Amino acid sequence: MTPVQTPIPTPGSANERLFPVLLEIMAAISDHNLDKLLQTITKGASSVLGAERSTLFVVDRNKKQIWSKVAQGAGITEIRIPLGAGIAGHVALTGEIINIPNAYADPRFNREIDKRTGYTTRSILCMPMKDATDRIIGVFQLLNKHTGAFTADDEQLLQAFAAQAAIAAKNAMLNDEIRKRMEVSETLLKVMKSVASELHIDELLKKIVNSTSEVMNAERASLFLLDPKTGDLWSKVAQGMESMEIRVPIGIGIAGHVAMTGETINIEDAYADTRFNPEIDKRSGFRTRSMLCMPLRNDAGEVMGVMQVLNKLNGIFTEEDERLLNALGSQISISLENSRLYEQVLFMQNYNSSILGSIATGVVTLGPDGRVIFVNRAAENIFGSSETGKMHDEFFNATQNPELTHGIDRVLQAAESEYKAYHAHFLRQDNDAVNVNFQVLPLHDPSGKSFGLVVVADDITQEQRLMSTLRRDVTREVAERVLADRQRLKLGGDRQTVAVLFCDIRDFSSISEESTAEEIVGLLNDYFTRMMEAVFRYEGMLDKVMGDSMMAVFGAPVARENGAERAVMAALEMRRILARYNRQRVARGLQPIQTGIGITKGEAITGNIGSEQRMDYTVIGDTVNLASRLEGLTKNYEHKILINDQVYEDIKDKIPCVDFGFAQIRGKGGAVHIYGVKEPLENRIFQRIPKRFEVCCGLGDQLVTGAAIEASEGGMSFCTRADHEVGSAIDLHCNFGAEWVQFRAIVRRVNPDNMGVEFIDLLPGIRAKLTDFLHTRSAAASA
Repeated sequence: MTPVQTPIPTPGSANERLFPVLLEIMAAISDHNLDKLLQTITKGASSVLGAERSTLFVVDRNKKQIWSKVAQGAGITEIRIPLGAGIAGHVALTGEIINIPNAYADPRFNREIDKRTGYTTRSILCMPMKDATDRIIGVFQLLNKHTGAFTADDEQLLQAFAAQAAIAAKNAMLNDEIRKRMEVSETLLKVMKSVASELHIDELLKKIVNSTSEVMNAERASLFLLDPKTGDLWSKVAQGMESMEIRVPIGIGIAGHVAMTGETINIEDAYADTRFNPEIDKRSGFRTRSMLCMPLRNDAGEVMGVMQVLNKLNGIFTEEDERLLNALGSQISISLENSRLYEQVLFMQNYNSSILGSIATGVVTLGPDGRVIFVNRAAENIFGSSETGKMHDEFFNATQNPELTHGIDRVLQAAESEYKAYHAHFLRQDNDAVNVNFQVLPLHDPSGKSFGLVVVADDITQEQRLMSTLRRDVTREVAERVLADRQRLKLGGDRQTVAVLFCDIRDFSSISEESTAEEIVGLLNDYFTRMMEAVFRYEGMLDKVMGDSMMAVFGAPVARENGAERAVMAALEMRRILARYNRQRVARGLQPIQTGIGITKGEAITGNIGSEQRMDYTVIGDTVNLASRLEGLTKNYEHKILINDQVYEDIKDKIPCVDFGFAQIRGKGGAVHIYGVKEPLENRIFQRIPKRFEVCCGLGDQLVTGAAIEASEGGMSFCTRADHEVGSAIDLHCNFGAEWVQFRAIVRRVNPDNMGVEFIDLLPGIRAKLTDFLHTRSAAASA
């Protein structure tokens, strides 16, 4: 910091020079400006002591530093020195008076300051400024007395001056602290008025950012919130940027570092900090100079976000700015928490309204006086009215439905805890009758006080029963289209072209023998829930579930184009879901599941089969039988989705397939042309099974023996002395007990005493032998 030159004082006694300076200091006190007062005191010290330059440092005991904003001269507005560092820091720590007649002869003097400023320091007088309790509150440092070195009389004069200055400075500091607290309070009140009335998160974030940049006197501000699900910081509001969501991983960049550590970071020069990412400036065209970044915490003290302000308009961010932003952050956190709670309440309200609006069950709520308050869509369809405000006896047509209205009265009067009626005949105002199951229940607040009741009604007419049946097998859209065509509700069938998908779990009997009945039921429920998700996604109909098998139909009951393509896409999705499910099972120490899928396209009979009292929509015919047969053949092929030629013709230009030629199918007079659907590599699932058997592999013109460790339908690991490079093709001969079987393989892993290979070009017969050998009773399944 470069102090200001002070004119050489006119001759006169010390008291003559001291008295007017003290008057000037007293006048400065009345301005209630600490910076101005400290400047006046500093200039006064130079004038009284006849020094070229002077600096007054104030002690900050919280940070164990001394600071000055009022060193005479232009330059840095504030400097900070650690307590004990340098001559001034030493005086602040010890309380000594240091009088150096020749600065360059004293080892404590730092000549680098003179080199940087071009100033030559000759003499130094450094003295503590103490308050009435003899506590050091500042340090005077005077340089270069005009008439030689500083004397003992100068020391006494500076002590007298410092004593008077300390009184003024102490009072000014107290007043300044009160002023700053009032300003902070006013600022917080202003911000809270701005954001308190806003509960919608997007608008709230905009108001917070705009208010923060204004209050902090910064060019820009950003607010990042912590996403508890992903662990990322996200923001939709950053001043000067387009309105788009920004995501920052925890620990990355300055905001990510603050979120991870909970530290407050105050950076004077962003480009000098290695944590700063300059790419954001390059993209936005903005130049970041200074930055203040602080965590936002909830009531539990947990970090919930990060507040960031950029480029103080009149310098750098100070400790006062840190305190102000911290106070702002506390109020902002409260507003954000209120907004979060409001969003949750609003979400639950909309969520409940959506549920009540979408469910097939009718819901009517009544107030304590029996007036109708709410009617959902299903109740409107059942009762023929959605009018609220009516008394319940009028709404429910009490003349024609006395039992229901009497039951409601009994629950309202607390004479009954509930009312139920099954298969009740309800006559609407338009004289249309419906069969309904009723349940009337009282509503209570947390204190147990009654605030009305709810009437729950289920329409059990034939359409509703069939809708419930169809919804188990098809999507709502398909079910509604079926019900819209009343002819589809009759018994009987029609001939349609459909695609049939048949899926089965491999070796399910082995899994059943190793599991309890409860475990099998849980496994099947979990498995079928996932598989049906894929069927419904591609608008298929679940025809039936048979043990560990399921059958789905595409193109019925509502005829749709590209049924074969949608069936194959559903099968690929099922395999993707199964691969993900198996990874979860393996992670839990469970055996992975293997499946096969057969898909055919052709004519079939579709329709309702059964009786008027109990009917099921299904598909029958040779197309269905062939899909089941193809699924059974998947154990002999590498590809686990097999299709017939009609399906292949529909998808050959869209989905990669492998031609397996013709195969004899049980129950078919001739051979059937079959194809395999290629799956993405990540979908392929092979169960690794510990298995010990003899292995021979080629090394030059010799065969080297080895012993298998584990094997699967896709490859194996074995101990061997053979040395092959990763990626090389080798021939293997495996002793399966009854015979030696030859395989072609690619080396995928090489260790000093063992290697892993992947089988390639497996013929159906070889694959069948491998599958039979792996799944004999002696094999122990392993993840």
